[in-house]
Amino acid sequence: MKKLLLLLAGVIAMNNCFASHLMGGQMTARNIGGLTYEITLTEYRDTVGIPMYDSTYFNFLEVGGTWTALHKVGHTGAIVFGNGVEEYTYIDTITFPNGGNFNIYSEDCCRNCAIINLSNPCGESFHLGTNVWVDPTNSTPVFLNPPITLAQLQVPFNYNPMPFDADGDSIVWSVDTPLTAIATYVQGWVVPSADALSPFTMDPLTGEVSFLPNLQGYFVASFLVSEYRNGVKIGEIRRDMQIIVVPSFNNPPVISSNSNNFPFSGKSYTIAPGSSFNLTVSIYDADAQPVAVNSVGEPLILASNPATVGITTNGNTTTASVNWTPNASQVRVLPYILALRVADTYGSNVFYNDISFALRVGNATFVNSTESDVVKGIYPNPSNGNFSVEMSSEKSQNVVLSITNLIGQQLKSIPQQLNSGINLVNVTNLDLPNGKYLLSVVSNGKIMETKTFEIR
Repeated sequence: MKKLLLLLAGVIAMNNCFASHLMGGQMTARNIGGLTYEITLTEYRDTVGIPMYDSTYFNFLEVGGTWTALHKVGHTGAIVFGNGVEEYTYIDTITFPNGGNFNIYSEDCCRNCAIINLSNPCGESFHLGTNVWVDPTNSTPVFLNPPITLAQLQVPFNYNPMPFDADGDSIVWSVDTPLTAIATYVQGWVVPSADALSPFTMDPLTGEVSFLPNLQGYFVASFLVSEYRNGVKIGEIRRDMQIIVVPSFNNPPVISSNSNNFPFSGKSYTIAPGSSFNLTVSIYDADAQPVAVNSVGEPLILASNPATVGITTNGNTTTASVNWTPNASQVRVLPYILALRVADTYGSNVFYNDISFALRVGNATFVNSTESDVVKGIYPNPSNGNFSVEMSSEKSQNVVLSITNLIGQQLKSIPQQLNSGINLVNVTNLDLPNGKYLLSVVSNGKIMETKTFEIR
């Protein structure tokens, strides 16, 4: 009984910490004809905070030019998002005076004073925006998955924003410092507190964010998606997301998977065109509480022969069955990302868990020659910051070696010309603290491969 009272006291104390109402959101731009765009701002509000503003302002700024515009935009009404959160949408239409590069953003006061991974959250504005290359064919990427606002203390947290670009442009995602104004970062941001054995990281292949929360409280994170066309950056979107870590007696579901493709129980598969791929994911809930499963990802929205997901429930076990037979036209180097979101209800809370799968369409020769054998090795590894990267290339090409930390923040960019055959690239004087890092080979804005290395 004493343990339960302490748990309830902790949750009540956290709810009383709300000062502001703005929790997160994103802004996107969709071309609806010529140079006319529909701009959508989505914001999330905690219901304990102050009421939502009836309207906000969209700021338009031509990059490198003089044209500006300011539009007052009202929201379309509250939608219940769950876990004490409401969703609000602001939609505007604008015709740009010319093509080119434009910034669009909205700023409101203020961030939640209870956020503990900022040095002065009450003094920081809430800034959301997008950068878009305006032309008759281009729209910004979008996020297919909504945010997850609640995490359970000492239980693994997995979240995939699932960025997607319908135009077929290349996109690269990373964790970034939130903004307080255009091109101005908030002060003192650090990643959400996590167990040392399971730190806050983003998978460079699937975009899945994971960590083991070890501290109760309010945290904010920002996810940046950069858009490239023919190797040139043409825009970006970002999502701000507040994660509330709470204690709970909930037993998280036990999730297992198996498939008819090697490695059978893995999370990354290669599918030969014309072959049937079957993946079964089983979710067992020991608490016998309601469990729901939702699926998102590019394979599900393809114009021809998309993947399908069937959901069945038998007692405490829910099963998701993924089926896909890709055709030859869907062969490509980059994987298709599919995510299943498990919703686990416990009392008045719903805890979510994303399970991400990378599905490459090709054959063994195709994948090995273009993807998994680009980096033959990093020597020595660990190193003191001086090491060599042995790389294989089928042709002469320009690439970039991108060095990031484990949450995807870029620390160094090294342009490199590769010759056909084996190449040895020397990396010297890499002045970074001891720890683990990621080295990605980027060609035309696309990540070809990522390897882990360590500095001691």
